[in-house]
This record gives sequence, structure tokens and C-alpha cells, in this order.
Amino acid sequence: MTVLFIHGAGANPSVWHFQTLHFRDSVAVELPGHPNGSGLATVGSYADFVEDQIREKGIRQPVIAGHSMGGGICIELALRKLDLRGLVLVGTGARLRVRPDFLAKIQENYEEAARSIATWSVATSADPMLVDRVMSDLMRVRPEVTLGDFRACDQFDRMERVGEIGCRTLVICGEEDRMTPLKYAQYLHEKISGSKLVTIPGAGHGVMLEKHREFNRALESFLASL
Repeated sequence: MTVLFIHGAGANPSVWHFQTLHFRDSVAVELPGHPNGSGLATVGSYADFVEDQIREKGIRQPVIAGHSMGGGICIELALRKLDLRGLVLVGTGARLRVRPDFLAKIQENYEEAARSIATWSVATSADPMLVDRVMSDLMRVRPEVTLGDFRACDQFDRMERVGEIGCRTLVICGEEDRMTPLKYAQYLHEKISGSKLVTIPGAGHGVMLEKHREFNRALESFLASL
């Protein structure tokens, strides 16, 4: 089966490095503007782009896995009743409100904002080199694209509809996620019938980078069940 990995706001496909190496027939999607071209204004518009990619590449019954904003994109696609083999929601929520200070900092001083966002994106115990890696990824994307992404996240709200999702679903969250706290994952798990929730100790928002072995084992187990 084909697994499509979809990155989050201000990120790029490299966040799935440990997954695309591990899972055969997996593809990490590059969303518009990440880092090439212009970004899009809404989570729904990004979902349109991914849906077009699935159709153009002739991918049948993919498993779609999305992180943060990418998870919002996956929720949007699942609500469109696409023919999906499975759904994996990582460090995400049915609503993705953004701290106002992040929006302000991106406009005032992008480098400082990138450092702050990167620090919040990993567990407090994470290797400082990982913070540098996340910051470097953010700096590859133009400030206006990252700002547009965060605004798109802030407008995203599928809390009233997420219970309509009917495909097999895995929800993964780092126990120390400060960007999309565990309660977001628990809400998804409660609302999506038959879903499985996996929490990974010692990981923050960037769980697939911070604890990639544990993450990959959880995903392997889910794929084997499909």
C-alpha cells in the first residue's frame, strides 16, 4: 500500500526522513511554497492540492498520514469520503488555534519566530541540535508562506464534523507536545469511531523526528492491521 506523508505549517517533506527511509512505497508530499513557489491560504486549498496529487499519480486507496497542519489536511480529505485505506493523524487536532504571539513574531522578526516555534516544537528534554534542525527547516520557507500556514491553521475547525470520519484511523501524539497537547489527540480518538490512540513518552510536537523508532513501530503495527 502507498503511504502519503503530509508535512505541517512552515515545514517541508524532510520532516518525514525517517519514515520514507523505513516504509517502502511511501511518498512525502511537498506542499506548494514549501519551499518552492507560493503557499495557499486555507487548509481546504492544501487538501485540494493533495487530492489532485493522488488523482494525477493514480494512487488507489492510499494511507494518508499528516502532521499538525498536515493532519488538518488529512481530516479534510477524510471528510470528503475519499477512498482511503487508512488515516494517520500526528500531533494534530480537529481545531488548530495558533498562539497570537507566533503570528506577530513571524511578521516582526522571522528568524526569532523560527527559533521560538522550533523550541516549542520539541520536548523540553530534546537535543538542542534538533531545535536547530527544525529552525533550519522553517528558515527555508519564506515568512509569508509560514504566516499564511499559521493563519490557515488558526481558521481550521472541524470539531463538529470529525466524528463523521469512517475510515480506519491511528492517532499519534508525543506526551510532551506543547503545540497540539495530548487533549487534542484524545478528542480525535473519542470522536472517531474505532480509532487507535498511541502516545509516545519523551516526545513533543515533532514526534516522528524525536522518537522515530517508536513512531515507526506504531505505524508499522497499524499498517499491518489494515
